[in-house]
Amino acid sequence: MKKNNDIFPRQGRVIFMKNEPGYGRIEVKEAIENHELLRLLLVDEVRESAAVMEEGRHYELVFKYTKDFTVAFDKRPEIRSTLLLGGAGFSFPKYYIDSFPDKTIDVVEFKPIMVQLAMQYFYLDELYKDYDLTNSGRLRIFTEDANDYLVKTDQTYDLIINDCYISNRMDDDLLKDKQVRNVKRCLNPGGVYMINLITAVKGPGSMQGILEYEILKNNFKNTDMFACKKEMGALEKQNVILVGTDGAW
Repeated sequence: MKKNNDIFPRQGRVIFMKNEPGYGRIEVKEAIENHELLRLLLVDEVRESAAVMEEGRHYELVFKYTKDFTVAFDKRPEIRSTLLLGGAGFSFPKYYIDSFPDKTIDVVEFKPIMVQLAMQYFYLDELYKDYDLTNSGRLRIFTEDANDYLVKTDQTYDLIINDCYISNRMDDDLLKDKQVRNVKRCLNPGGVYMINLITAVKGPGSMQGILEYEILKNNFKNTDMFACKKEMGALEKQNVILVGTDGAW
């Protein structure tokens, strides 16, 4: 039986709140948007993750930029192993496991509380049951700093996605040339590196995106950069996907 709050969420109802020292105010809210029942994970009022609450739709992607990560599978269907840096509410890993039965994914999430919230409020526990993830090994979770993981791991991947944000602040260390080289060391030959970056395409707000794109060009043979919401103006900051690979793109 569905819980009452899964059927009739109150607009903006906060079901979890905690001030995490050195991190920010973490909230889980329920909302109705575009006629859909959503559960939202926020840090300092910035949306980090979301899930559709309707039964049978818990693994769907809500945010446009997470849907754009799937471009990698359209261009490179041979991808089998993925590393996601930054788990938050685990929206992308849920979609990934549900959509690609032949693929595996590792997730590095800095804050253990995020994994706990994903389990309790964002249906990650349901995913584990549906796909026997405890035994199958298709999803592995590492609760540690992404920079540390990249330095010490011997694991390599076909695809690495960088989505390490606290509120609207990205882990700048992951954007430096040294860490891009560490990322490349963890890629299989011809593997793909994707970055979700909040930046403008042109103008004063585009500096970080331009600098990071140049770093990718210095490390990979092929690069790409595309805005997730093409209807927005080039001077407006939004989610932009940056891509680096030595393989075809």
